[in-house]
Amino acid sequence: MIRQRSGKVSRATLLLLCFMALLFSFVEGLSVRVRRSRDYELKLASARLAQQALSLLKQERDRLGLPIDSVNDPNGTGLIGLAYSAVNYGRSDISDALTSSNPDFAALFVELLKNAGVRRGDSVGISWDGTYPALNVNLLAAVTVLALRPVIVTAQTSSSWGANYPGFTWLDQERCLRKSGIWLYRSCLATLGGADDAGRGLSPEGRFLLAAAADSAGVELFIPESLCQGIERRLELFSGCRTVVVIGRSAVDFGGTETKVASRLYTSRPRSMAPEGLVPSLLCRGKRVVYGGDPSRMAADFRLPVAPVPIPEFGKSRLYVERRYSVILALCLASVLLGLLWFVVRYDVEEILFGVSSGEFEQGAV
Repeated sequence: MIRQRSGKVSRATLLLLCFMALLFSFVEGLSVRVRRSRDYELKLASARLAQQALSLLKQERDRLGLPIDSVNDPNGTGLIGLAYSAVNYGRSDISDALTSSNPDFAALFVELLKNAGVRRGDSVGISWDGTYPALNVNLLAAVTVLALRPVIVTAQTSSSWGANYPGFTWLDQERCLRKSGIWLYRSCLATLGGADDAGRGLSPEGRFLLAAAADSAGVELFIPESLCQGIERRLELFSGCRTVVVIGRSAVDFGGTETKVASRLYTSRPRSMAPEGLVPSLLCRGKRVVYGGDPSRMAADFRLPVAPVPIPEFGKSRLYVERRYSVILALCLASVLLGLLWFVVRYDVEEILFGVSSGEFEQGAV
């Protein structure tokens, strides 16, 4: 009969338990099965649609005779703009622009919007600028597949490498896609962007070009008297939207402040987020916000490649598959391990394993 424990559990016994725990973990790992992720078909359809839309914009750029810089746009997407232009405001990293041209971002937006709880026919607010036109396209592809009704406000300026070619700004690209029939979305309101959402920081030529772009696109141009007024106008337009997507680097996002915020879905305002700006104001009103201001960080968080060359084939990333483990096996192994721990603590197993009692084993070790 096994005696009850009279001394401490020996190190050798603890090491044996650790080995068994590692062995059980390895066995559980063998049970993993790779399956299609939730909303697989929607994700695949959105990525396919995004690729078609991106190709249309590439064709439009070729038609306009705008040269493609093969060094800064090695994938030849046609959506990498200039380092600086008359409609440029602010700076961004070219790797962000390259990263955003991946159609798998459309699948990512499907996942984020579904996580936000959107349903077919819902209105979704969209506030963006021209910094990441490919990301804008990816979002519209997701909106189309999910059958949502977007309420779009565009700040027309763009940071470096975005939609900053005069004549090929984001509103020009939006109009091109609408005319192609791939979808019929149009911004309901446009501002000049810049430091105060009214064009501050741009030259008179830049403000004129953006005003002309809004007129050509048939979009109402709103010139706020202050940054706060620009934020309030957006809040009014998004009042009927439960979910709002904010993309780019517009000054209204965080009240013109340089705020480092993770690109993801927010359901409440984190303490680390400053209270100024459109994003925190939306969160304080109970809206759910999908923020996409850092494509490279966004890609890293969701295991997409950063600045890929060439662009990977869509439908192959982790967004489309799920790794599932056997829950029953895990519970069985955990039960066995817990039972062994209980037995070791209660009974003198050293006598069985090593032929001596735990007290004698402890004295011998000393």
